[in-house]
Amino acid sequence: MDYRKIILEENGSLHSVGITYDMENPSIRINLENSEHVFYGDNLFSCFIKLRQNFPRTTFFCKGAKKNVYPSRASSQMSSGLMAYELQLGKQALGADFVNIFDYEDKDLTNDPDIQLVFFKSWMASLHR
Repeated sequence: MDYRKIILEENGSLHSVGITYDMENPSIRINLENSEHVFYGDNLFSCFIKLRQNFPRTTFFCKGAKKNVYPSRASSQMSSGLMAYELQLGKQALGADFVNIFDYEDKDLTNDPDIQLVFFKSWMASLHR
């Protein structure tokens, strides 16, 4: 298990929270609302999606919650979903666009994975124009 601190906003208050995550058996463990929660998935990105869906009124200041961040199939396999691409419409994703989903971010955040999926599909289509 690896440990990381992330910033989040609950009830209008910003604070730092520790999370633990397991890349081998993808899971995220976090203490929120005075209890421990564990989320499992195919990879860490899918675990992080479940975490955000379970706390829709909490803002997670992480790259993995950014509208235009999404893992490729290869990045999911290589990093168990810990790394993803920060995508730009019309531009191929490069190594410089590779980000850790738990790195700090404060722009274009969402708890709705459908928004991320729609952006990913729009990005894919933008490459074929």
